[in-house]
Amino acid sequence: MSCILIIEGEKFDVNGFLEITEMQPYEKHLKGEKRPFKKTGKQLIYEKSGCRFELSNADFNDFETQRKDVIKFLTDNFKKLKGISSFGLNISEVPTIGFGIENQMADFWCQTEYLQPELLKLAGELNFGIEISLYHPAIEEEDKNE
Repeated sequence: MSCILIIEGEKFDVNGFLEITEMQPYEKHLKGEKRPFKKTGKQLIYEKSGCRFELSNADFNDFETQRKDVIKFLTDNFKKLKGISSFGLNISEVPTIGFGIENQMADFWCQTEYLQPELLKLAGELNFGIEISLYHPAIEEEDKNE
């Protein structure tokens, strides 16, 4: 998944939101549930309820397709997402669109990415944040063997 929507809140009624909107997240959790993995050796629990939606499965080096997929998702689900604050999110709990893209700084001295007005307008009207995470490009198997 190269682009996801993360919705979390301390008092977020995730079950109510999903029931009313009939949206299908790829992940859902409730405050107090155990997290599925142990990174530190301690059992961690979720401090907030939330869900995550896949917005794009385009490659990490295909930011243009990711943006198009996000615009389509937000447009198709705008009415459902517009009322999300009525399910217990407070003003500081902002749903976030997370783009994962390939870091091209090894090949170029400058990397710029463009967010078109349509995407910014949709995210702004929904009060959604946008985050862009740069990931190191995967090393091809043939490059490892040289």
